[in-house]
Amino acid sequence: MRSLPATVILLALAPAVHAQAADAGQAIRAGRHALEANDPGRARTLFVQALTLSAHRPADAYAAAIGLGRAELWLGHAPAGEKAFRRALELASTDGERRTSRTGLAQALNAEDRYIEAWKLNATDAAGDPRATLELMRSARALGWQDRTLPALAATKAPADTGYLGTHFGLLANDMHYATSARVQGDTRFSHDNEGLDVWSVGASVLTPLHGDDALAQQYGVTADTMRVITPGNSRHLHELAGVGQWRIGDTQSADLRLGLGQAGGWQYLQGAGHWTVQPNDDFALSAGAERAPLLTDAAITRRIAYANYSVGATLRPTDHLYLLPTVFQQRFTDGNRRDGGVARLVISPFDVRGTSAALGGQIGVRVFRSSQPGGGIYFNPQHYRSVTAGLIGALRLSPNWRLRATADGGRQTTDGNSVGIYTLDVSLEGRLPHNGRLQLHAMRSSAASVSGGGSGYWNNTLAVSVSYPL
Repeated sequence: MRSLPATVILLALAPAVHAQAADAGQAIRAGRHALEANDPGRARTLFVQALTLSAHRPADAYAAAIGLGRAELWLGHAPAGEKAFRRALELASTDGERRTSRTGLAQALNAEDRYIEAWKLNATDAAGDPRATLELMRSARALGWQDRTLPALAATKAPADTGYLGTHFGLLANDMHYATSARVQGDTRFSHDNEGLDVWSVGASVLTPLHGDDALAQQYGVTADTMRVITPGNSRHLHELAGVGQWRIGDTQSADLRLGLGQAGGWQYLQGAGHWTVQPNDDFALSAGAERAPLLTDAAITRRIAYANYSVGATLRPTDHLYLLPTVFQQRFTDGNRRDGGVARLVISPFDVRGTSAALGGQIGVRVFRSSQPGGGIYFNPQHYRSVTAGLIGALRLSPNWRLRATADGGRQTTDGNSVGIYTLDVSLEGRLPHNGRLQLHAMRSSAASVSGGGSGYWNNTLAVSVSYPL
């Protein structure tokens, strides 16, 4: 008889519990309908309501969390989407539900540029699942791990629909095949400055297929370039040939090397570049590089002056969308001059602009160096140099195949006590060509000092075009 009051209470509460469950189920169904109707804002409101109403019903709470995560990602709220999918993963009761939760969470992590974490979360789920394979390919494209996606891609049937999943699956699959295939590439570049210095270059390169395993992946090739350096009343030709190697070492390291010979008249010189990077996680990377090249001015070529640049840099990400990029460098010129300097940039990676295909970010930069033997009149060579700039970063998706990116910076540079305003406008267009080819267009105008020139009144225009095709 003592249990009678409890029984009575439960019977009295049963209609309310049933009504609450019915309300949660109705909100979930309405939220799904809102997603199908391209109304993620209303869907988000409904899924939040359903999640509140289903506090004591794990199955409904799981469904509401999954819907909420998808709505948040649609609205561009990646951190909120991540939180919802982590909640769904806690509520999941079957392997299928856990797999769906991990795929959604990987999508959120990719949207936050946390590609290593997304890869590790999603790698075992991808084979046979188009959504999971899509996110795996998205991670791989950012990390340079395209060859690691091929087994999952081979085991997964491409979606037949032409919506988001089908369209992006096909585009990313093309990216994986492009990156792992043998390729041929042609490049041309032209620059012109206020002093009448024109530099034309035309080059071609061939790469072998990317091959290897998780421990070591390798790619090799050959590149050849010819350059014409034109000044008022004179013209010089340079020719360069180099071998190329690219390596991915385990999960954390990558390296590349381009090394060869160049010739300008009777002058033969060693030229090339090498870089090494270690990235243990999404928040930190350390890199080192070396480069050797001739100075592309008429006076420098006449005197056979080349320079070597050595650098050590880091990538630090204290929080989402915020990156700190410090680098120290030393330049050694064959005329005996040495420069010691550093560059630092604080970058806010672009945030999506709601309701558009655009994104906006910003950056602040500082550059300093000191020359041991200033002057000379052969190339831009003050004893002390300092510049501080700030600007905007914009990205625009013109279509699934074409993207536009632009930066606009302004600031001041000081050379041996003389300060002038400087600016840089940089625009690039990247897109896909028929038969899985790629096109890159790059245009820039800058008044900031370069190794070739600088100072008050200086400016330089640059235009570059690159076309590549898999073989």
